[in-house]
Amino acid sequence: MRSAKSRIDSNRQNSRFKIRLGHWIFEIWNLFGSWDFGFGIWLRLSFCALLFSVIVPIPCFGQPPLKVGCLIPLAGRWGESGRECARGMLDASKWLNQRTGVFGMKLEILLIDDTSQPAETVAAFRKLNETDQILLLYIYSTETTLALLRHIHFYRIPALTSSLSPPFTNPAKYPYLFAVNPTPLDLSRIAMKFISERSGIKARKPKLVFVGSPDHLGQHFLDEAKQYGKSIGLDIGPDIWVSDLSPSGDAIKGLSSPLLKMSAYNPDYAYVSLSPKEISFLLQQAKEMDFRTRWICSMKGFDETLIPYDGLLGVQPVAPFGEDVPGMVGIREAHQRWHPYDSHTLSYVEGWASLLVMAEALGRSLPEQGFSRERVKLAFETLKDFVIGGLIPPVTFTAKDHRPSVESRIFIIKDGKLSRQTGFISIGR
Repeated sequence: MRSAKSRIDSNRQNSRFKIRLGHWIFEIWNLFGSWDFGFGIWLRLSFCALLFSVIVPIPCFGQPPLKVGCLIPLAGRWGESGRECARGMLDASKWLNQRTGVFGMKLEILLIDDTSQPAETVAAFRKLNETDQILLLYIYSTETTLALLRHIHFYRIPALTSSLSPPFTNPAKYPYLFAVNPTPLDLSRIAMKFISERSGIKARKPKLVFVGSPDHLGQHFLDEAKQYGKSIGLDIGPDIWVSDLSPSGDAIKGLSSPLLKMSAYNPDYAYVSLSPKEISFLLQQAKEMDFRTRWICSMKGFDETLIPYDGLLGVQPVAPFGEDVPGMVGIREAHQRWHPYDSHTLSYVEGWASLLVMAEALGRSLPEQGFSRERVKLAFETLKDFVIGGLIPPVTFTAKDHRPSVESRIFIIKDGKLSRQTGFISIGR
């Protein structure tokens, strides 16, 4: 990167050039005024437009690009959501680069498919770190974030993830990890606060069960979540674990036992932490068993692919695609310009918003002194109530807390679309 002094000298030269350019254009305007040929002002305007297109450079392409590495699953369990997130991130970078870039520099997204294979994950990280020399890393999957934790901190690469478990938002132990969404624990607390206050059940405690995957990441927040639920007056039932939810005969047999266990408890609500495709299959089977339970999905499991399930609830900090919020203006513009006939989900919005958070941190990292990973990390911690037009809640990072926010809305599927059930619910830091 060039030094600050060289940038200042370059800016002075550009200013002098612009002054001379203005004089040249004025003289050329007068010259063509005497060569009218019957075309009048249109000849002069056309020539000036051509002159500008040839000699005035686009600011974003005058310096080396700012490289951001992205590890996002394009297939597998989270493939559908990952592809949407990646598309939103790429569109946001394109949209940003066609305007001002980041401090007059182009943002380059280096996207690699996250296959969740340990050897391939480390190889992808090494390429981004050693060959591409990225300033910043984005990781969609919590599993991949944990797998690369040692490498991230050894090389001191600021890493933004979709979501982090509560222990990993502590900067004292994990100074280079940041998240764009609230933690799974905070989101579950928001869902339980909604149930406690708005269930309408007065004669007894509302009954709740947690449904999810039996792996560690499906369980890590449950002990604290259940303690919180009991403290606000909920009756917490047995955990319901489901492992294989692919649409096959074996999966149907595997579901019978968990659903029967859940039916025996007869909960009023079930909080589900699975992928959207898995939740869809689970709801199909529950419908055949005539469940009366109301389902409320976690953030990762709730999107527009579930619109056939009328009445389904979801705790979701990300705005649905197309919602009438200020930040959706740029998204609509990009959508109409580049792929007007595609359909998208809120994962696309999450990708777009994530890119804008990273761009803001890069722009605040004292670029006049040259970009560095350490300054980008410190710049993240200067974000306070950073608003992205309602696409996600306002983002705040501090040197003591790397959670972006502690609030979310509850949505409901109604009339074939995601509708707001509540405004933003906060559980406080």
